[in-house]
Amino acid sequence: MRKNNKVLPANSVQVVAQVTTSPEVSQKALTTIPDQQGNQKQIDPRLIAGPLADRGCTDILCLLLFIAGIAILIFISQEAYSKGEPERLLAMYDPNGVACGFDTNVDYPYLYFAIPYGDYFNRTVCVKECPLYADENTKPTTLDCNPNILVKSCEQKCDAASALKTFATSNSTDIFKDFLCIFNSSILFDRVCYPDALLAIFDNYQEYGSQFAMDVLTGYIEDLTQTKEAIYCSFAVAFLMGIIYLFFTRLLAGVLVWTSIFLFLVGLGFGTYWCHQQDLYYQGIMNDTTGKYTVEQTNKASDNQLTFQYLTYVMYGICAFAVIGLICIFNKIRLAIAVIKTAAMCVKDHFLLIFVPQVTAIVLAGLWFWWIYTAAYVYAVGEIKGTGNSPFAEVTHTELQIQYIWYFIFGGLWINAFIQAVNNFVIASTCCFWYFAQQGAGGDERAISQSLYRAFRYHAGSLAFGSLILAIVQLIRIMLEYVRYQTEKVAGSENKAIKCLLRCLSCLMACFERFIRFLNNNAYIMIALTGKNFCSAAKAAFETIWANSMRFALVNGIGGAFIFVGKFCISIVTLMIFYYVITTMDYFKEKIFSPVFPCIVVFIIAYALAVLFMSIYGMACDTVLLCFIFDEDLNKQNGGLSASRCPETLKEFLEQPEMANLKQA
Repeated sequence: MRKNNKVLPANSVQVVAQVTTSPEVSQKALTTIPDQQGNQKQIDPRLIAGPLADRGCTDILCLLLFIAGIAILIFISQEAYSKGEPERLLAMYDPNGVACGFDTNVDYPYLYFAIPYGDYFNRTVCVKECPLYADENTKPTTLDCNPNILVKSCEQKCDAASALKTFATSNSTDIFKDFLCIFNSSILFDRVCYPDALLAIFDNYQEYGSQFAMDVLTGYIEDLTQTKEAIYCSFAVAFLMGIIYLFFTRLLAGVLVWTSIFLFLVGLGFGTYWCHQQDLYYQGIMNDTTGKYTVEQTNKASDNQLTFQYLTYVMYGICAFAVIGLICIFNKIRLAIAVIKTAAMCVKDHFLLIFVPQVTAIVLAGLWFWWIYTAAYVYAVGEIKGTGNSPFAEVTHTELQIQYIWYFIFGGLWINAFIQAVNNFVIASTCCFWYFAQQGAGGDERAISQSLYRAFRYHAGSLAFGSLILAIVQLIRIMLEYVRYQTEKVAGSENKAIKCLLRCLSCLMACFERFIRFLNNNAYIMIALTGKNFCSAAKAAFETIWANSMRFALVNGIGGAFIFVGKFCISIVTLMIFYYVITTMDYFKEKIFSPVFPCIVVFIIAYALAVLFMSIYGMACDTVLLCFIFDEDLNKQNGGLSASRCPETLKEFLEQPEMANLKQA
C-alpha cells in the first residue's frame, strides 16, 4: 500500500530542485509554492524526476465493485442465452399473430405480401418458398402457403387493371381485400419474399407507382467487391497521412496559428471599414441638397445611418479588445504552440504509441459485437407474440426483466468507458515518462508497457471509478432520450413545453458529459504522474486547470482546431487518392458501376482512423501542458518561472527576454 507522506507547515519547508537528491527529503518533504492566485499549494518534490515510482493500489473498493458488476453482467448473459429466443424476435408474423417458421407455420418460413398495394403491409401469408419464374408462361397459379384470417386462399386472384380503375374512382382499398397476386420475388434477410419490382403487376399503369431498382443496390455492393484491394490500401494511406500531418504540425504549427490570428484581425478590420463606409454613404444621402432622393429614401437612410454608426462603434471596440487581448495573451499563445509541437514530438519518439488507440478500437469492436449479440437475447427473454396488425413482434417484459435490460445497458457503457480510460491512461503515462526523461534520450518504448502495467497493477480501481461516473452520466442521457421518445409517442407533437424541457435536459447532460470526459482525462494524467486515487487526482487536476484556465483554454482551443484540421485533411486526402486510383486505373474503372458508394465507405474508414490517430494528439497536448505546469511550479525557487526538465520545443518558448533576465538574476 501507499506510504503516507508527512505534510509539513507551509512556512517551515522550502525545497529546491537540488534537494531532491537527498533520500530523506525525496521521501517526506513537500515543496510549498504560491499559485497564480497567491494561494499556497504543496507539490511532492520527487516529481522533478518524473512520475512517482512509489505508489500503491488505489480505489480498491471501486475495483471490487467493477468486478462484481462484470460478474452480474455475465450472469444476466447466461440467463439470456438459456431463456431468450431472439429468432422469434427477428421472425415475421402473419395476421393470425403466428411467426413464419414457428409453431403452426413451422413449414412456412417466409412472409409473402399478398398484394404490394393499398393496405398490403398487413395482408400477408407465410409460404414455403418464394415464387420465382422465368416468364408468364411458367408463372404458377397457386402458392404453397398456410392461409390465415385475411388471406384465406393460396390461389392467385389478381385483376390489377379493373382494381386500379375502381381504386382511382373510389379511393378505397376494400377492392383488394380478397386479392392474392403472384409475382417474382427474392428472399430478403432470410425472412421475407420481397418483390423484384415492387409494382411489377401494374406495368401498364406506371403513373400509379415506380419500379424498385434492386439492381442499383446490387451494383453498389458489387463495387465494394471490385474495389476491395484499393479499400484495403486506404487504411495504409490514412495511417501515412496521420504521420505526415504530425511531421508538418511540428514545423508549421506556429505559422498556421499566427496566420489564422492575422487573418482574423484583418477580417475584423475589413468589417469595421465596411461599417464605417456604410455610415458615410447614408450620411451623404441625408445631407444631399440636390433633391435626388425622395423623403422616404432620406428617412430610411436616417435609420440605416444610425444603425451603422452604432455598429461601427461596436466594431471599433471589438478590434481594440482583440488587439489588447492578443498583447496580453501573447506568451500564452506561444506556450500553446510550443505544447502542440511538443506533443507531436512525443508521439514521434514513441512511435508505437500510435498503435494504442488502434488496439483499443479492436477491443471495443469485439466488446460491442458481443454486447449487441447478447442484447438480442436479453431483450428476447420477455413474452414475444404477434399482434396481427403488423408483421413485427411485440415484446412484453416483467419488472425484473426490465431491470436486467437497464443494467445490461449500463454494464456495456461501464466496460466501454473503462477500456477508453485504460487507453487514455497509457497515453498520458507514456507522455509523462517522456517529458521528464533526460534531454536527448528520445523515446523509450518500455514506457508504454510500464504504463500498461501500472494501469492494471495499481490504478485499475481509479480507472473504474472515473469510468463509472461517465457511464452513469451516459445512462441518464439514454433514459432522457427514452422518456422523450415515450412522451412523443403518447402525447404526440402537441405538448411543446414537455418536448422543449426534455430537449434542454438532454443538451445539459450532453454538456455535462463533455465536462466529465475532460475532467476524467486530466485526472488520469494526474494519477499517472502522482499515483493518487481518483478523487484526489480529480481535485488536484481541477485546481490546476482553474489556476491555469487561460493556458488550458488556449491549448485546448488551438489544439482542438489542429485536431479538427487533422481529421479533415487525413480523410479528404485519403478520399482524393482513392477516387483518383479507382477512376483512372483500368483495373478498377472498367469494373465499377459508380465510384460514389466505395468513396463513402473509404471516407468513413479514413475518418475513423483519423479520429483514433488524433485522439493520441489531444491527450498528449493535455499531458504535456500539465507536466509543464508541474515542472514550472517545482522550479519557481530556482530562477523565476523557468522549467528545468522541459523538452527542446518548450525551451524555445522559455527563451524570451523576461525569462532570460529571471535566469540571470
